Amino acid sequence: MRKLAAIMFTDMVGYSALTQKNEWLALDLLDEHREILRPIFSKHYGREIDTAGDSFFVEFDSAVEATNCAIDIQTVLHQRNLNESADRQIRLRIGLHIGDVVHRENQVFGDGVNIAARMEPLAQPEGICLSEDVARQVRNKIDLPLVPLGKERLKNITLPMNIYYVQLPWLIPEQRTGIPFLKQHFTLLVSILMVTLTAAGFFFFTAHPFEAGHSDGSFSKYRLAVLPLVNISQNPENEIFADGMTEELISSLSKIGDLRVIAHTSVKGYKDLKHIASIRDISRELKVGSIIEGSVRRYDNKARINVKLIDATTQEPIWSMDYDRELKDIISVQSEIAKNVAYELQVRLVSADREQLEKSPTNNSRAYEEYLVGRYFLNQRTSAGISQAITSFESSIALDSSFALPYAHLAYAYTLVGTAGYGNIQKEVAESKAKAYVLKALEIDETLADAHAALAYIEFRVNWNWTKAEEEFKTAIRLNPSYATAHEWYALFLAVHSRLDEALREIQTAVDLDPHSSSVSTGLARIYHFRQEYQQAIAQNLKTLENEPNYAEAHFALGMTYSRMKEFEKAAAALQKALELSGRRPVVAGTLGVVYSRLGKMEEVKELLAEFEQHPASNDRLYALSMIKYSTGKTDEAMDLLERLFEDKYGVLIYMQIERDEYGIGKDPRYQRLLEKMGFSSS
Repeated sequence: MRKLAAIMFTDMVGYSALTQKNEWLALDLLDEHREILRPIFSKHYGREIDTAGDSFFVEFDSAVEATNCAIDIQTVLHQRNLNESADRQIRLRIGLHIGDVVHRENQVFGDGVNIAARMEPLAQPEGICLSEDVARQVRNKIDLPLVPLGKERLKNITLPMNIYYVQLPWLIPEQRTGIPFLKQHFTLLVSILMVTLTAAGFFFFTAHPFEAGHSDGSFSKYRLAVLPLVNISQNPENEIFADGMTEELISSLSKIGDLRVIAHTSVKGYKDLKHIASIRDISRELKVGSIIEGSVRRYDNKARINVKLIDATTQEPIWSMDYDRELKDIISVQSEIAKNVAYELQVRLVSADREQLEKSPTNNSRAYEEYLVGRYFLNQRTSAGISQAITSFESSIALDSSFALPYAHLAYAYTLVGTAGYGNIQKEVAESKAKAYVLKALEIDETLADAHAALAYIEFRVNWNWTKAEEEFKTAIRLNPSYATAHEWYALFLAVHSRLDEALREIQTAVDLDPHSSSVSTGLARIYHFRQEYQQAIAQNLKTLENEPNYAEAHFALGMTYSRMKEFEKAAAALQKALELSGRRPVVAGTLGVVYSRLGKMEEVKELLAEFEQHPASNDRLYALSMIKYSTGKTDEAMDLLERLFEDKYGVLIYMQIERDEYGIGKDPRYQRLLEKMGFSSS
């Protein structure tokens, strides 16, 4: 029999995790939840079609009855939860849709059922989600306002749908601070009015909501920093475990599209300072409105993770929780914390966010630990650290070959070896391994932002496949908008293609997400350099060196900008320092040779030429030779070397377009032909 019906799906929040932690408590709460809900279904003439574990599937003849039933359920449970400890609370998500259904042998089928089932996960804990069809029928017939969420694409449903939620009083953020209900509705109306005026062209704010500071000096609560989790175990070796848990928590929170999460690079410096620096100081330095701090205690085969979410403006805790887990269950903790943080900050989790958070990357705790160790050593950005990271990632894969994350980070590690000179592996071998590992990561999980960013970098720096590289950069950023490294790399990609306004926007986003990163800060200076904004480039490099005086890349960038400004003595001093700190990196030496040539220091030029010509050739040395030879008038020899490097797709040649006027070589017809072969414009 076919009929029109309103369909309700309910689901208990956190039930699966609770069954792993405390099965008896989970069963007790399951029984109690059924005892509470079934009389409410009957009161509103709901027919229970099915129940599976912690969920209910209920049919109603009226959308109004279904919605009032959902409101009653959430009201009763909310009142109950006020008198219960956190671990005994029963919180539901409810989804409602109305549509055609077919009854057959005590079962109900049809799109009405499928859509309601797909909508339920979109509701926030203790919340109710409605389809547009339900919202249309109940508007002005219930006592609570309906708020549009916009269009959502539901799994296995062809067209996106307009979704609404019921604005329950306890889910209005201001209610927690005691603001009267009427005042909260006034705030909601003002927000709607502002949106309407904005649509009409009256723009009240020019800053991004994640970035804007408020008049009182505070920042958006949706900009979040996770301070390094403190290792309170007796064993100092567990520092690596605590550091890895910090980075993975940052990764999990970054999957929530409506949050902007500060990168690990910029928070790790607070590890030894956070008991000295106040929350307000950290908030001001990182421009965040919310801060998470906590600790990790590992013992036997268990771990306790304590986390506290703090309002950076008031320095008051918003929420805290202890998570006791067996090590084999530790993997799910970051996702649980991320979901709780989203709930406490009133962040809407769209289906894509929820799907990412609910993924279990591996069920093997030893594989996960090896992966955490690999991330720790990869972050050191030294040849020895990257070598150790590769060993740990390979151990992780040996323990679980279906674990995508170590493949993605192996790809990045080998790309660094192949294109940036970390380690002694041959370039061809490193690049081959990088490509194989990144493709394997994507085969396992095509939604992994880390893998898409690694593939983009390979297509950019190794394959020179510009179209594919840009597609992959955009995919990585869409999947993880808080991934600062992806924004940094994409900015460089845009810059070498002379898309300098776009490049500046991307690198500024990277700076917002990773304000203490020397790499990102130097990246901003380089974009200023490419834009011929030399004073800004100098100032940015000096700012980087103030924070990290021995950062070779900043000295190198500073020297190149001084050279472009024809301040050759200053350029030589900066490049000499960069050469010393970089272990005599050939490209730095080549740039210094050009500056020496312009200063007329030909003895120093001859010494550098002799150094490169006497040792076995490498692409780095050949490139340095080409630079110096051109600056001394040996144009044909310089071009011969560049053509040889082109055949090998030497990575540094990506700068040929943006730096074409640096040494005057860009006017050579052979140089212009190389640009065309690389897919750059010759004009």
